[in-house]
Amino acid sequence: MNKLLLNRAYEIETWAEDRWLDSNGVVYSFIDKKNAAPLTDEFFGSDQNPFLVQGYTPAEQHNYENCGMTTGAYLQALLCRYAIEKNEKVLEHARRCVHALKYIYDLGRELEEGFFPKIYGNRFTDQTSTDQVLYAVMALDHFCQYAKPSEKSEIDRMITSMVNFWVKRDYRYKYFAIENMLWPLDRFPSLLLLAFNHSGDSAFKREYDRLLASGVNKHPGGERLRPKIDGECPPIPYEEKMQAWLISNLADSVTMDVMELDYLLRNDPNNSWSDVWKQSMRQIWEEGKLTLAPDGTMYVNMLVDMKTRQPRRPDPDFICSEEEAGSWKWVGHRYIAGARTGWSTMIARGGVQAYGHLRDPEMLSIIHHILTSIDQTGLTYYDDPERFLPELRHKTQFYSGDAMANWLWAYWKARYDGIL
Repeated sequence: MNKLLLNRAYEIETWAEDRWLDSNGVVYSFIDKKNAAPLTDEFFGSDQNPFLVQGYTPAEQHNYENCGMTTGAYLQALLCRYAIEKNEKVLEHARRCVHALKYIYDLGRELEEGFFPKIYGNRFTDQTSTDQVLYAVMALDHFCQYAKPSEKSEIDRMITSMVNFWVKRDYRYKYFAIENMLWPLDRFPSLLLLAFNHSGDSAFKREYDRLLASGVNKHPGGERLRPKIDGECPPIPYEEKMQAWLISNLADSVTMDVMELDYLLRNDPNNSWSDVWKQSMRQIWEEGKLTLAPDGTMYVNMLVDMKTRQPRRPDPDFICSEEEAGSWKWVGHRYIAGARTGWSTMIARGGVQAYGHLRDPEMLSIIHHILTSIDQTGLTYYDDPERFLPELRHKTQFYSGDAMANWLWAYWKARYDGIL
């Protein structure tokens, strides 16, 4: 057992318990790097330009932007630790996370049963994402083996209702300013199988089979490079100029695609799609691996040369005009010129789950390198402030709940699986 990593895991968890939880046990998305405290509106200042949802202050939004994900990931970490150590205090903290997810779920009832919202300012909003749902239901499913009968019944109901929210809308719901958006269909087979396993309702199984038959799992939904190489995504002007494909934000893709595929392979291993699922897991891992920096962090953006297929970091002035940006018009993203992030811990956690199916020794060395290289101070949202426009440099002053919780989940899951 690696004592350095074990002690680091204990230190990060103590930090999480002291600094990352609100009064309901919800894990913040971000905290201020200067004082390790929740963000305040004064943090942003008049010279900063944060992405905002109308009706909420910058601090209200940023503190809770991904809280369903961070709370779900932290719950997963605690459950893996409990399975190893049988520490009842750890299980108590895990149960508190379940109550926190239930708190978020209950706020969503203002819209309807099964709506799992983003709770900016710790109150109801009509914003959500399938990212939040995926992390929450997977964590609740994991907890069921330790749940009391009444808790198990409630979790069954919550998971079933959360998935049904999307099914009855034909997988459409708004996303910020985008109305009636069709969400990635490849995400839903795992959710549908979860709902079937927790409800026994054959309608979910029929819909699961229908989506698989339509080919939604032919490729991993979060991949960035293959569609460009295959010509499915024509190059934007910047890519033409650089003669390289731009890939971005692979941490989210790896962590979610692998989570979904892992659930399918564990719960439906004899499905005719199982070989494709493994190939997809391999593909998304290989893409995510390209973005890793030598110091264990990852680059948010990478260029992959069209001829050599070798990756390189973009220059700091990358995509500075609307004309070159093409569809890259999210505030801030077109200026993130290869900034580093502690979100590599999400790739490490995806690697732990993928290793269980692919058994690639290189994965183990990468996972170990990330966890060894990143300590508490490296659990950041973005680094490299010089690569940002001045009005966006607040992005480099956050610690990230996603980075923190996924470090712990990756470590304890790897320990539980006997690979670390």
